[in-house]
Amino acid sequence: MKLAFTIFRYFPYGGLQLDFARFLQEGIRRGHDITVLYDRWEGDFIPGAAYEHLDCRALTNWGRALEFERLAKTFFQSRSFDLIIGCNRMAGLDIYFAADNCFAAHAGRKNWFVRLISPRYRVYGRMEKNIFERSGKTIILYIAERQKSGYVECYGTPEARFRYLPPGVPPEFCVRTALEKREIRFRICRDLKIGTESLLLMQVCSAFRTKGVDRVLDALGQLSEPLRRRVVYLVAGSDRHGEYRRRAERLGIGGQVFFIGVRNDLPQLLTAVDLMVHPARNEAAGNVLAEAVSAGLPVICTENCGYAPLVGEAGGVVLTEPYRKTALMDALELTLGLPGALDRMRKDAEKYAAKTDFHHRTEKFWDFIGEAAHA
Repeated sequence: MKLAFTIFRYFPYGGLQLDFARFLQEGIRRGHDITVLYDRWEGDFIPGAAYEHLDCRALTNWGRALEFERLAKTFFQSRSFDLIIGCNRMAGLDIYFAADNCFAAHAGRKNWFVRLISPRYRVYGRMEKNIFERSGKTIILYIAERQKSGYVECYGTPEARFRYLPPGVPPEFCVRTALEKREIRFRICRDLKIGTESLLLMQVCSAFRTKGVDRVLDALGQLSEPLRRRVVYLVAGSDRHGEYRRRAERLGIGGQVFFIGVRNDLPQLLTAVDLMVHPARNEAAGNVLAEAVSAGLPVICTENCGYAPLVGEAGGVVLTEPYRKTALMDALELTLGLPGALDRMRKDAEKYAAKTDFHHRTEKFWDFIGEAAHA
């Protein structure tokens, strides 16, 4: 098939971008003729596809999105494709990979006057409506039931246009033997200069405020003294961390917080640590949650994460909304302080991982592409 993919911005370690890369690589392997339209690209290009840079020069993100949509429309008027597949909201898509929660639902919680005068809300709202309105034709590939329900509630999108994609966790995120765990933990702790007897908490994210890094720091600062001294918090991701480093220092935990940047050894890190924390303010699904559970790692997350039900089924802790400032601190006190609690959570996560399919999102994606092409 001759296919076009659209993506505003590609960088190697975002959740959407990782999915996009896997979809693209598999499409190339299957022999499809694929052209990728993009605005910004960081890192190496994936061999085997053609690339078309849409040079968007607006100064705001919403302005660039609007310009990208306009330039893409012009491009498609001069070329013919079997399907146009988009990873960001925009008009003209045959298939949309919905990696984000409903923008209209989020905007509805903002002040009405701000929404009225802000072009950001008008532009993103119109782009989303083009995809999800009841009379639309775009097929929607979604990743969590909570995410889908938000779109249906706002737009009345027909059920027949939705296709569910299961988690797409690479096979290297798996439960290791006890010996492997000890060896990996020793190596990680040695490399980071952390004591192996510490309680290792980890978060993986590229938008620190949205994913609640500040909430974790506040909770750690409130822990009982014996527990607080033992905890080490690792933050893996590409966002600016200066203000969070200063916050940790003010809370007296600066020496226990490590911003370790973008990593290519996440399967090993998730094997080495004791607990994943993810008190996100907004999270359509949260691939990192599925990756953690697939590796048998206990998880604490907020209810508004799309994969919160998965975390609950795997024996993790789901913090209810609206979020309370003490909620994470209370959960950490029980999870880390109660004898045997962390071990029980890990065993529950390992049992869930053993019976659950975490690994076939890419295959299902291409099943749906083939279905749409022959409809």
